[in-house]
Amino acid sequence: MTIQPGTAEDLGAIGLLYEELNARMAALQPDNFRPARQNDAWILSQLTEENSDFLTARTNEGTVIGFALVQFRDTPDVPSFIPRRYTYLMDLVVTESCRGQGAGKALLAEVERWARARGSEFIELGVLSENTAALRVYEGCGYTERRKVMGRSLN
Repeated sequence: MTIQPGTAEDLGAIGLLYEELNARMAALQPDNFRPARQNDAWILSQLTEENSDFLTARTNEGTVIGFALVQFRDTPDVPSFIPRRYTYLMDLVVTESCRGQGAGKALLAEVERWARARGSEFIELGVLSENTAALRVYEGCGYTERRKVMGRSLN
């Protein structure tokens, strides 16, 4: 397995992985998410954006089996925030048939290298509370809870 930046040629594979990711999110939180394919134009915009990258996990044959979408950001320019530059891990997915083989951990290691190369002070991500498998991977790689997002249905 290798990890390398995605290209426009990976659009189809990334789209299929987003279908898997969105179906999983819909299964975990059906009140908030629905199965869908990510918009191709949006994927292309992230592939070409200067401060973002799709880091792809590939088999030795070159097949894309996972990705991490990373974005280099600044904290909001408001008085209460300490100004910092950081990396936001927007999405991470490994195709179901390849899970448990180290691709997720390899992607996270590459996210850290990517972030350090840009001068990030920390990495931040969001994960659904119900996604216990992802939580185990993140926690096993040293990620800790920093805040909670809470909600209440009005229905």
